[in-house]
Amino acid sequence: MAAAIAGGVMLIVIARRLNLPGIVLLLLGGIIMGPEVLGWVDPHGLGGGLRVVVAMSVGLILFEGGLTLDVDGYRTAPAMIKRLLTVGVVITWLGTAAALHLVLGLALPYAIVSASLVIVTGPTVIAPMLKRLRVNPKLHGILHWEGVLIDPIGVLIAVLCFEWIIGEKGSTGALVSLMLRVVAGLGIGVIGGLLIGFLVRRKVVGDETVNVFALGGAVLVFGLAELIQAEAGLLAVTAAGFIFAGSGAARVRDVRRFKGEITDLLIGTLFILLAARLDLEQFRTFGLGGAAVVAIVMVVIRPVSIIICSWGLDLSGREKALLSWVAPRGIVAASMASLIAIEMERAGEGDIGRFVESFTYSVIIATIVIQGLTAGPLVRLLGLERPQLRGWMIVGAHALGRRLASFLRRSANVPVVLVDSNNRAVHEARRDGAVAVAGDARDTALQDRVELQGVGNVLALTDNDDLNVRLCQIWGEIVGSERVFRCRASDVPHREDDDEIAGHLVWPDLPKPSLVSAELSRLEATTREGAGDAAALRRFATPIATVTESGGLRLDVDQLGPDDPRPSGPTLFLRRTADYLRRTLRAELIGPSSATDLRSLFEELVTRAIALQPDLPRDSVVLDLLEREAAAPTAIGHGIAIPHAYCRQLDTRLCAVARLDEEVPFETPDGEPVRIVLMILSPQGDPEGHLATLAEIARILSDAETRAALADARSPAVIMRLLHAG
Repeated sequence: MAAAIAGGVMLIVIARRLNLPGIVLLLLGGIIMGPEVLGWVDPHGLGGGLRVVVAMSVGLILFEGGLTLDVDGYRTAPAMIKRLLTVGVVITWLGTAAALHLVLGLALPYAIVSASLVIVTGPTVIAPMLKRLRVNPKLHGILHWEGVLIDPIGVLIAVLCFEWIIGEKGSTGALVSLMLRVVAGLGIGVIGGLLIGFLVRRKVVGDETVNVFALGGAVLVFGLAELIQAEAGLLAVTAAGFIFAGSGAARVRDVRRFKGEITDLLIGTLFILLAARLDLEQFRTFGLGGAAVVAIVMVVIRPVSIIICSWGLDLSGREKALLSWVAPRGIVAASMASLIAIEMERAGEGDIGRFVESFTYSVIIATIVIQGLTAGPLVRLLGLERPQLRGWMIVGAHALGRRLASFLRRSANVPVVLVDSNNRAVHEARRDGAVAVAGDARDTALQDRVELQGVGNVLALTDNDDLNVRLCQIWGEIVGSERVFRCRASDVPHREDDDEIAGHLVWPDLPKPSLVSAELSRLEATTREGAGDAAALRRFATPIATVTESGGLRLDVDQLGPDDPRPSGPTLFLRRTADYLRRTLRAELIGPSSATDLRSLFEELVTRAIALQPDLPRDSVVLDLLEREAAAPTAIGHGIAIPHAYCRQLDTRLCAVARLDEEVPFETPDGEPVRIVLMILSPQGDPEGHLATLAEIARILSDAETRAALADARSPAVIMRLLHAG
């Protein structure tokens, strides 16, 4: 057992590392470690315990399968997938049974049972294959969802056939026994699943023990079903997993992840044991007839199923050809075959049991090896390789994410998927017409969903900066480090190693997305679309996304240097009240001042502005500031003054900030000397932006803590952060 557990886990790790179907290495490893070669693992030494280990392991694997059954995935699946799960299942099942009966003369009950085991294709086998094939999104979605959704369907059929075959075949007693097992299995499974979900949902079970509680609950359901009606346990745990997954318990996702890890352990151990008990002689006696049936399953029954299921659908001949060839069987089929073989040996029908096992494993090996080696060249020959992925996954289905997704779909003509763990946000996004998925974006299994097949770029748009970094690390390994992006709220301190952290940083001067989204919902912020080089829009709004001439996308337009050319393509602008001030601030315009009178102070501030706008007329601007100060003093009290003027030479608003070392004779309403001066220069003809900026400054500096922090600030970066945060 130690060798089986350790060897199985290690081989799964290696298979994941090499992106290979785990069953390939597990079968080879089990045979090599078993009595046929090294003799390290002898499953026969377990005696009757082998059946217990296999039955319990298969039961827990099926419980995990019930947890992951995606009903929404079936509801939203294309017609081809639904046909494969109904018509295709029947064709594969009955066609294989007919081939076994007619070619090999196998009794019809045994033929039906054997055929039920090769219905499933299996996600654990198809997922690694799809990663290597990189087929177009349509084919990827069909093959992926067929593997995911057919598993529980095939298991249910196999379990029912298994329960039928262990009774007296063809007799009335067998039918009654089958019905009792179905009723007992479903009844106990449904009750058990509801009870587990109820206890978890009501917090009777603590968060720290919910995973092991679910595991123990699954074992209990299995044991009770077996106690009440022999061989009803497999159906019961499958039903319990499905019911628990749909119970609405918030921790189902965590349980599913935990159960997935336990399932990996069980699969690794189980297959070392099962492969070790295989006798290679049983495959040699399988004969040419058996090989012929395997060939019929691969080159006759599967193509017939695809042709019938695709009738009248939008699938080309090349796409049908690939679907006809790629249908690898996997772990569920093998485990159920071995379990049936063990039960039939106990019932004195070992020869039939070994045949069922040999046939199933032969189909598994043939489909994995032959199809696995030839599918890649076939994809290239048929020209079905996936094009460069231009789509986007935005993590965050809030208002800002939805506005950005809508712009990308319309202006860049690329697929966009919103991902969020908040079901309400996902529902609102779908209501707005967006493609949205409820889930944890850290789960890379999302890449296999149909909705994400066109995704080649990821934008982490959550409030949690650490989570955004982690998402970029995870998805950077999948889509490439150059195609992951993240936001960081303006109030988060700048990191010295920002350039080395995963993901391109975008919009560093914006607050956290939830705040912007709330402003959009309250109409305190709006989005507008225009040309990227539209100077009028840039005066009061932030460009957050621009479509380039090549059809690509830039999310960092606002970080371009003053000499960099501005993209002129369609651009999404975000206009916030706070943007009026934020867009006027420049670090070069901020610093201390030793001036002692108004003229020298204004000359100093205007000189700073001239460094950015050389054509500014110094004397006339200073004169305008002095005249305005004489006509209407700009000190607003609490040590703050906001001198301001218009200038026709400007095309953008500028704000210069000075912390006064000496007292300057401003006329103040409260008699308090001015400590901080914010000089505003606006383009001629922009009264809206000019007045809004003055109002924003007054609002921010109405806070006593902000004023005190500004007075103590010793660097432009700190001053800018304080004003941005306000």
